[in-house]
This record gives sequence, C-alpha cells and structure tokens, in this order.
Amino acid sequence: MTPRLLSLMLAIVLSAGCAAGRYAQGPHEEVPYPPKEKPKAEEIRHVPTGLEVSIEGAMEMLSGARLICVGETHDNIHAHRVELTVIRELHNRFPGRVAVGMEMFREPQQEALDRWTGGELSELEFLKESKWYDNWGSDFGYYREILRFARENRIDVVALNPSRELQEAVSRSGLDNVSEELRAKLPEMGPPDLWQRAAMRGIFGGHLPTEGMFDSFFRVQVLWEETMASRIVDYLKSPRGEGKKMVILAGGWHVRHGFGIPKKVIRRMPMPYAILLPQEIEVPEEKRDQMMEVELPRSPLLPADFFWYVPYEDLEGKRMRLGVRIDSHEGRVVVQRVEEGSPAEKAGIPEGCEIVSFDGNPVTDTTDLFYWIAEKREGDVAIVVYRLDGVERQAEVTFFRMPKRKAHR
Repeated sequence: MTPRLLSLMLAIVLSAGCAAGRYAQGPHEEVPYPPKEKPKAEEIRHVPTGLEVSIEGAMEMLSGARLICVGETHDNIHAHRVELTVIRELHNRFPGRVAVGMEMFREPQQEALDRWTGGELSELEFLKESKWYDNWGSDFGYYREILRFARENRIDVVALNPSRELQEAVSRSGLDNVSEELRAKLPEMGPPDLWQRAAMRGIFGGHLPTEGMFDSFFRVQVLWEETMASRIVDYLKSPRGEGKKMVILAGGWHVRHGFGIPKKVIRRMPMPYAILLPQEIEVPEEKRDQMMEVELPRSPLLPADFFWYVPYEDLEGKRMRLGVRIDSHEGRVVVQRVEEGSPAEKAGIPEGCEIVSFDGNPVTDTTDLFYWIAEKREGDVAIVVYRLDGVERQAEVTFFRMPKRKAHR
C-alpha cells in the first residue's frame, strides 16, 4: 500500500473518529447509575451519582475545574449550542478569566484567530486567513455563534491541532522517522494508554485492514492529543493564560474517559478538570446506515462527569446549495460539474465556466462562494456573473432546498 493511500485512508477514519460517540453502536458504557428511563432532551446527568442537575447546578460544579472539556459530535448543532452555553455561563461567572481551546484549528492558524478575536478581521477575511475550508472543512455555521461570542467578549481562542505537515509525516513514517526539522516540532510524547488503545481498537480496529494501519491511526490520534495538551498547557502557563480557565472543544473520543486530552494535560500540569459530553438521545433514520457495530471493552473509567442529553440535528438540507462542483486555482473559480435539477442548472450556469461574482461580490476562491451562498435562504435570488469562452454572462439563481447528500465518513 502506498504512503499516499495509507494517509488518505487514515484521514477518512480519523475524521470519523471524532464523531464516534454517535456512530459507534454497541453495549452502553458502564456507568454506576444507568438511567431507568430514556433520557429527555436537555436533561443533564451527573454521571458519578446518576442525579439530574440543573444548568445552574452543573455550572456550579464545573466552576471548580480549571480545564472544562466538552466532547462534541461535530455535525450536531445542539452539541454546539451546549458548548456555547458552557462558555457563556463560565464567562458570566468569571469575566475575563475564560479562554477557549479548539481542535478545529491548527497551530499555524493562531495568528488569524488572534486577529479575529481582536476585532481586526471581518468574518470572510477570517475564513480566508484561517483557511477554514482547507483545514477543517465543516460548515462554518456550526461554529459561527461560538466564535462571534468569543470576538464580542475578547475571549482568547487557542488553536490546538498540529500542522498538517507534521500530522501527515507522522502518519506516513512514524514518530522516529520524521525529518529533523519536524522532529523539533513534536510535542513531548508520553507512554501509550492501554485503555485508550483498547477503546480505539474496539471502535476502529475492524475498519482498518492491517495491524500496521491501526498503529498508524493510533499514532496520529495520540499526536493530535499530545499536541493539543501541549498547546493548552503552554497557554495556561503564559502571561495571557495565567489564572484563566479553559473550555476545550474537541471530538468526543478526544476527551471521553479522560485518557485523551485530559490525561495528557495533567501529565504536564496537574489541575482540576471536568468532562461534559452532549449525548444524542437518538440517531435519525437517515444516519443509521453510518453507525458502526462495535464491542467496546469493559473499562473502570467513567466516560464523563456530566451527560447533557440533546436531540440530533445537522445543517445538511437546511443550508442552500448552488449545486456545482468547483475548482479554485490562481484566483479563478471554475465550475467542473453542475448537478442535475440544481439551482445552478435551472439558472443556466454551464460546466467549464468561471464564476466572476456573486451578487456583486468578487469571487476569487472557493471561500468567497461558500460564504455568500451561506447567506441565502430558501426562495432568495442571487445574480451570478460567469465567464465562458471569454464572454461574461449573467444568471439569476433562485435557491431552493435540494435533497440531502449522503454523508461520507
């Protein structure tokens, strides 16, 4: 198997791994007081006691921690609503003493984050400077309100993930075979956690064809978490982070059971921490074909301090789509394919054309187009100027809801 193919397969599995809390299906993890009835939406349970607590009660208990880890399902808007609630409530209790660490940003994006929270960038400028769609790729709408709240309240946001270059090098070659230049950027790596390895094998082992591929996957998972832990501690020890609490937003399996980010932080800098997991009360019918049948190993570790039960709802099908596949190169955005029955097809936008502007706004890369389309609602109209064979033409596009696309995980 070529290194390129191995890297691609690992990337696919890793992207699924962050949402595995929803897609992994098997026996419920052992908790001392399992619920006697199906939990209701917005119910919050204190896992060690099994007691239901109010938002105020949960926040009172979370206030004793310096590190508050929220393990999300990336494509559930209700999980992000919980994250924003936690950040807002802690900010209200400790104004000026709360920071946010986000898995969704890589270390090289920190300058763009600082300029965003400092009020120097518009939203579109931030998306471009942070290379949001290249690095994370998910709909920015999932995180918009969180990042706007951080900017409005001058809350520091710390990019936690390693650079793509470092991640891909470790995936291909392992920790011992990266270049000297990249080796200098490696975080301190602790001994592997046997419970974490067993859990990851239970979830993903059957989906990776060889032992070597699982080892590569696990190396990258640990590299992510060691880097995130290192970034967290560096910030909290810095003058900007001194005396602050930090809310961590990361995929559920980076914080669940504590053997991921929390343990790796505590190894570097002992501090009180808490784990809160938004838990989906059910999986929609259209998502069930993505669920993985797994057998999680028995573990003495509690999955979290709090379960916050939420519905599941994504943005797929809610956002408007133009219905084109595009490529961006040297300031040109070219339509490669037009979907049948799409707003683009109905408006007469042809394959092979270059998109010049959208409602009078210049389009020079894919971020421009994603951003302006995201502003549209069902029934809205946009004027798209395109160029074909050197001639500029205009199309009037009316947006409507297209069928949900099948998710790839």
